Amino acid sequence: MFYTTAFNRLFYRIGSRNAHLWKIWFTLGIIVTATIAVCACATLVFLPTRYAYELSQRSDTVRSENLTMTKQNERDKLLIQPIIPGVNVPLDQIVHFFLALLVCTVFHEFGHAVAATAEQVHLNGCGYFLFLLYPGAYVDLNHEQVEMISAYRQLRIYCAGVYHNMVLVLFALGFLLLNPFFVRNFYIETAMVSRVVKESPLAHSLPVYSTIQSIDGCVVNTANDWYQCLRLIRDRRPQDSSGYCLTQAEIQQLSSHTEYNQTINHDCCQNLSQKNYCFLYHLKQHSSEIGACMEARTVTQHPVCFLNSDCQRYGSDSSCVYPFTADNITRLIRISHSQGPSILFVGSINEIYRTITLQSYRAKYNFIPTILITDIPLFFQYVGAFSFALAFFNAVPCYGLDGQYILSAFIEYYSPNLHRKRHARLTFALIIGTGLLALNVLLAFVRYFLL
Repeated sequence: MFYTTAFNRLFYRIGSRNAHLWKIWFTLGIIVTATIAVCACATLVFLPTRYAYELSQRSDTVRSENLTMTKQNERDKLLIQPIIPGVNVPLDQIVHFFLALLVCTVFHEFGHAVAATAEQVHLNGCGYFLFLLYPGAYVDLNHEQVEMISAYRQLRIYCAGVYHNMVLVLFALGFLLLNPFFVRNFYIETAMVSRVVKESPLAHSLPVYSTIQSIDGCVVNTANDWYQCLRLIRDRRPQDSSGYCLTQAEIQQLSSHTEYNQTINHDCCQNLSQKNYCFLYHLKQHSSEIGACMEARTVTQHPVCFLNSDCQRYGSDSSCVYPFTADNITRLIRISHSQGPSILFVGSINEIYRTITLQSYRAKYNFIPTILITDIPLFFQYVGAFSFALAFFNAVPCYGLDGQYILSAFIEYYSPNLHRKRHARLTFALIIGTGLLALNVLLAFVRYFLL
C-alpha cells in the first residue's frame, strides 16, 4: 500500500484554476452518472432473468463434439466476465492488462480529487494499493468538509469518478475507430508473423516478422486468410486433405519403400527416417490404396492437388499423392514464408493455431514502429473495457463503492427534511443493489468456469 500527500498541491492548483468551468464539467458528470446508474441497475436485473429463461429452455441433449464449442460461445456472449491473468488473459498481455488498469483507476480517482478541490474540499492525500494482485487507487478527502457542503455539490464530487471513466471509454473508442484510417495510410496489408510462442514446434524455423505466403496450398494475404486456412485444414478429413501431383516415374524414383495393400493404421515408412513421410495414392489397376515412403520436402515441392483429375495436365499417369495419418489429428503441413525455404510441420493444426500469431499490416516506412498497430490498440481495448467496468460497477448503489455515496447524496438532495425515511430508503436500496451485484458476479463466475 502506498500513501502520499505529494500531489495535494497539484490537485489544488488544477481544481482551483477555472473552478467555475470545472463545476460545469462535473455537473454534466451528474447527468452521465445518473444515466449509467439506471442502465446498470436495469442490466443487473435483466441478466439473471435472461439466464433463468435460457436455463429453462436449454435442451438436455447436447452433442458431445459441439460441447466445447458451445461452452466457448456462451462464455464469449457473457456481458459480465471474470478477467483473470493466465486464465482468460494471455500472459504476454500482462503488461497491457495492468498498465490499463493503472490508468483507469488513477483517472477515476483524479476525477474525485479535482472535483473536491473545485468545491473547496480539503484533500488529505492519495494512495495506491494491491488487492489480490489487482491494483487500485484512492483519494483521502476531508469527510467532515464533504458533509458540510450541499448534496448537489457532493454529487459533483461523488459522480466525478464514474464520469471520468466514461470520458476515458469515449477516448479509447475514438482511438480504436480512428486507428483503421491511420493503418491504411501508413501500413501495407500483409500476413506478418508477430509472435511465436517459445514452446511452439515452429519456434526455431519460422522467423518473427516474416510474411506468410501460403499454408498447404491455401494462399495467405492477410491474418484473416491465415486463420481461415487453418480452420479449413482443421475441418477437412485427412483423406480429403491436399496432395501433390507426381508421375509414376517420379513416385518410383523417390520411393524408398512401397506397400500395395496399405492399411488404415499402418505407416508405410515405419519411422525409418525423419526426412521421409508416408504418402498414399490410387491406381486404376489397384482397388486398394498404395503407400509410398518418400522424402517429404521433395514431394511437397510439386503442384498441389485434391483429386487425381487435378493432375492430368501434368501427364496421363500422374497421381495425386496425399500424406498418410493414422489418428485423424496428425497432419503434414507445408508453410511458405518470405525469409527462407518452406517449413514442413508434422503435428496437430491446433498447435499452429495456438502458438503462432499474425498481424495483417506491415509499416510502409522503417521509422514507424509496429506497436502502433499491435500493442497500443490492444492497450486501448483494455482501457475501454476496464474503464467501462469501473463506471458500471461504481454507478450501482452498492456498499463500499461510489454508488453508496452517490445514492446517499441523491436522496438527501430530493428529500432533505425526511431524515428517518431517508436512512430507510438508502439502506433498502443498498441492500437490493449489493445483492444484485453479488448475484451477477457469482453467476458470471459460475457460468464461465463451471457450466
